[in-house]
Amino acid sequence: MTDAAPARRPQRPAEDPASPFYRAGGRNRFTARDAVVTAVSRPVDEFVRVTLSGPDFHDFTSSGPSDHVRVFFPDPVSGELVAPTAVGRDEDGIVRPDRPVISRDFTPLHPREDSSGARFVDIDLLLHADPGPAAAWAERAQVGDRLVVVGPRGSKAAPQAAPRVLCVVDGTALPAAGRFLAEVPAETEVEIIADIAGDLEWVRAYLAQEGGRTASVTAAGDDLVAAVQEAGIDAGTYLFAAAEAGRLVPLRRYLRRELALPRAQYALSGYWKAGLAGFDHHAPIDPDDPED
Repeated sequence: MTDAAPARRPQRPAEDPASPFYRAGGRNRFTARDAVVTAVSRPVDEFVRVTLSGPDFHDFTSSGPSDHVRVFFPDPVSGELVAPTAVGRDEDGIVRPDRPVISRDFTPLHPREDSSGARFVDIDLLLHADPGPAAAWAERAQVGDRLVVVGPRGSKAAPQAAPRVLCVVDGTALPAAGRFLAEVPAETEVEIIADIAGDLEWVRAYLAQEGGRTASVTAAGDDLVAAVQEAGIDAGTYLFAAAEAGRLVPLRRYLRRELALPRAQYALSGYWKAGLAGFDHHAPIDPDDPED
C-alpha cells in the first residue's frame, strides 16, 4: 500500500509567530531510506549510538528536538529486514510491506554532511533490562548492519523566544531533551525533570554532552503532576513532556483543565506504552480526551 503521510489528527490553528512559544517548522519529504551503520559508540553506558548513512540520505533533514524517525529492524530469528520502500528517489510517500514489521520510533541526532557530501545521522538506543528487539539489536550492532529509516514527516524547531523550557522526560526521551538544550538560545533557562529511577549522574552527563551545557536535573518521583507543580509553570515557561503514555495522562489533564495553558505553551508525547509493542507516538495519550 502506498502511503503519502496521511494526517492522523485534525489540523491545529496556525501558531502565532509573535508568540514566545512559536516553533517554526514544516513538512519534510516523507520517504523510506535504506541505511547502513557506519559507526557504533557509547555516549554513556546506558545508550548505544549508531551512526547511519547511505545514498538515500541525500536530502535527510531534521530541524527540531521533538522530531521522530521510525527505524525498521531485522527479524532477530531469521535476520530478514521487512520494511517500507520509497515510492521514488525524490518523490513523497512510501510503499508499506504486506507482512509484519519490527519498528520503533527514535529521535534523530546530529544530522550532518561530510566533505564528500555524504549525509549522516545518529540514533541513540536506550539499553534496559528485558530488552525488546531494538535494544537487543543495539547490544550487538556492528558497522555494516542495515536498517530502514522512515521520516521525519515534519520538523518543529525549539522555541526561540521562551524565557524558560521545562522538559519532563524518561530515558527514551533524553535525546529529545538534549536537543532542546542544544537548540534553544543560550540565555534560555532549561530545567529537566527526569522520570528515571536511581542515580541521575549519568543523565546529567549525557545531557551536558548533548546540550553543550549543564542544566538543572531533578527526579520526577512517583507523581509527575507534583513534580511539575514544584518546578512551577509561569507565563514564560514552555513545557515539553515525553515518556510512557499512561504516565502522562494526569499531567495532560492538569495542564489542560487546571492550568488551562494555551496550546502553544506545551507539547506532550507518549513515546511508548506499557504492555504494547510498537506503540505509535501519534496516538492520543488520553483515551477519555483524545483531541490534542
